[in-house]
Amino acid sequence: MTSPASRVALALFAALPISAMASMGTVATNFGLTPTDTASAQALSMFSNQPSAVYYNPAYLARDRKGAMTAGFIFTDQELTAKGWGKPDKIILGGDVIENDSNYNVMLGFKTDLSTMLKGDRAMVLGFMLGAERSGYNLLSFNSSSQALPQSLRYGQQSLFLSVGAGLNVIPGIDVGAASRITLAADAQLGTQANLAGTTNQESVTVSAKPSIQPILSANINWGQLVCPEDKYCVLNGLETAVGYRYESFFKTTVDAKALATNAVALPLLLSTIDSYQPETFSAGIQYNFYKIRLAASGEYQLWSGLNDALRQDTVKDQANLKFKDIFIPRAGFELRMNDVFSFTGGVSYEQSPLDSTSSLDVNYVDNDRLVFGLGFSYLIEQALFLSQPVRLDFGYQYHVVRDRDFLLATTQGADNQTSGGGNGGKNGCPENPIPGKEDKVLCEGVTSGGNVHVLNASINLTF
Repeated sequence: MTSPASRVALALFAALPISAMASMGTVATNFGLTPTDTASAQALSMFSNQPSAVYYNPAYLARDRKGAMTAGFIFTDQELTAKGWGKPDKIILGGDVIENDSNYNVMLGFKTDLSTMLKGDRAMVLGFMLGAERSGYNLLSFNSSSQALPQSLRYGQQSLFLSVGAGLNVIPGIDVGAASRITLAADAQLGTQANLAGTTNQESVTVSAKPSIQPILSANINWGQLVCPEDKYCVLNGLETAVGYRYESFFKTTVDAKALATNAVALPLLLSTIDSYQPETFSAGIQYNFYKIRLAASGEYQLWSGLNDALRQDTVKDQANLKFKDIFIPRAGFELRMNDVFSFTGGVSYEQSPLDSTSSLDVNYVDNDRLVFGLGFSYLIEQALFLSQPVRLDFGYQYHVVRDRDFLLATTQGADNQTSGGGNGGKNGCPENPIPGKEDKVLCEGVTSGGNVHVLNASINLTF
């Protein structure tokens, strides 16, 4: 029988914003911040002079001294499925579709020239990018949960995005940049006193949050400007390379709850969990810009293995024994300028899943390799109403092919003293002993996960 102290502590714990569909992904890495990023599958992101460069390659901000303001809207619609292999005695998977939801993200960007602060004619440009889900209603949303149903590792809620930095021209042809990705670490302390009937008094709740600032560094070389600046026929004109580095970042919440009951033992609850993890990332890219077309290719090496140690300290997911591996993501894209006002953008990328585990007890993360296609266009309005500078409208579409992958769902919830693995002779793809040491307390079910994702990204860009 649950004690009053337990009921009070659990009630306090339930008041926290912890729910299903936790996600380790963000809008910047899943889809791209601007329509150009989305349409090129992020292949052109390292060579974009828009405010989004502050996240992908802050050095490239110095390539364009014009000030700019960007307002964008990202709509994502994902249908993720997990089809069971059979019909166990006790259904874990209640249906094939595990997520059929739409997200709405608003992105705001700004950049401005700070070159007048420097001696000499060198460019220094400041950039800022802010994003929030559902028009800001879920500005500080946070999800982290354990459950019997499968939950997507990278798709789901997209919490607050904030990045600020600057690019600096060192010598003609070479730019460097530094920026920061800002996340939050929240701490909550909850306490109360209760009698044996469960009535509480002297309640107290204290919540605090502090920013966590992680660095982003990059450098860019314009080979034509560096090697042969006076030769307009130089073969290196239009050739650019870039390298970048982003340190790992994540949102974190720590909860310390305590309920004191008269003539009963106090029940403390301590929880620490992370969400929206971004791995340490090394990136490199090359671009060639000639006549009416520019071609770009880039690659990212993401160190997801760093999440292995972090989750061992996560009190929500520590029992899952999750394992992650480092991955490399190749990207390729193009921009075709039809005329002075209209251009097309396209791209493709192949993203391997960093999730090495195919079973995670009571967390049941699923994640898949995905093939990403993008297409978009830009339209420049040279004379826009009363504005003295042109206005550009950008549109981007992205489609994710989420490739099928097999997983074993396993849960102790409602298992009592039975198991759908050893208990039913290994049906439905479950082994005889699904979780070593817990054979008589675990329900399991084999599933094949897959799905598809549609992304629409639109923005208006004002220059000054």
